[in-house]
Amino acid sequence: MIEGVDNTVLYGVAGAGLFVLIVAVTAISMVMNRQRAVSDERQVYKLRRKRAARYEDAKKDYEKYRKKIESGNTVLIDLIHDLGDDFVGRDSAQQQIAFDEAFEAVASIRQANPRARIVIVLHTLGGYARPAHMIALAIRHHLSKGKGHYNPKREPRVVAYVPYVAMSGGTMIALAADKIVMDPTASLGPIDTIYGGFPTEAYKELIAQKGPLATQDVLVMLAHEAEKYDRYAGKVAREIVNDVHKAEGRDEHHIADTLSAGTLSHSQAITPKDAKEMGMNVSTKIPDLIYGLVDARIRMIHTRLEFEARRMEGEGGPEEGKGDDAEQAIERAIRQSLRGNVRL
Repeated sequence: MIEGVDNTVLYGVAGAGLFVLIVAVTAISMVMNRQRAVSDERQVYKLRRKRAARYEDAKKDYEKYRKKIESGNTVLIDLIHDLGDDFVGRDSAQQQIAFDEAFEAVASIRQANPRARIVIVLHTLGGYARPAHMIALAIRHHLSKGKGHYNPKREPRVVAYVPYVAMSGGTMIALAADKIVMDPTASLGPIDTIYGGFPTEAYKELIAQKGPLATQDVLVMLAHEAEKYDRYAGKVAREIVNDVHKAEGRDEHHIADTLSAGTLSHSQAITPKDAKEMGMNVSTKIPDLIYGLVDARIRMIHTRLEFEARRMEGEGGPEEGKGDDAEQAIERAIRQSLRGNVRL
């Protein structure tokens, strides 16, 4: 009690102050909730706009992200493939790692100065072994230029980003890098040999069960050839895996031998957790620029045929095309692309 002041007055003042505080907190909370709601709506709106973006807009976004990533002494190698089921050469995108793409990637890495940072963005299911091997070797050679002058864990000079998937040959390339950065939902895969559509282990099992005399000659010959490729895969795997990818207490070739042995299904997904347990230097913090680059490129691939169809219609197109709907126009663009008249 304060002398000379009625307690009733004190209680009233305290109550009024508490009421004002509650109102203020409520008002601030409502404003913050509204700001969050507006921010969320804007993000969803931007996402919808990106999904509905036309080819021209997607291409601008792709070029913008490339420019930002390649700032300074950085070289970008993006192996972003068309993973759709109905491949028709959309936007000249490869479906797998091929020689022409490998030649371009190797040349870019070779021409980089010894201190250059190499950023590799992978979105692929793999492809031919030799092109992937070439790119991995180019990465290893680039890293050898500055060996002993940097710490690959603290300051990685070659970083491979996997926002979605990098299987088979894509995994080979990633393993050559100092660091692999994967989305939490992304996956790598085994790098064992697939020959004639089947893994080497399948041929071995078949002949072991039936015997060579009871097995078709062509399968015996395929098994013989597959065995050679299997030895090659094991040798390559040991050759390209970066020394930074190593699990304590395990053989130095544990990762290479595990992934190339053929004991895993060729389509088996290796999650970031699996990769870390194997000993790979992996993190799951992919920059927004990388996501933007890949998503823009995927959007380009998906919308190129529509773009070509609209362009043809705008130019008048062939007489039989007049009055066609959009689907017929796209089919016409596909037919012409296959004849070599339109570059898709």
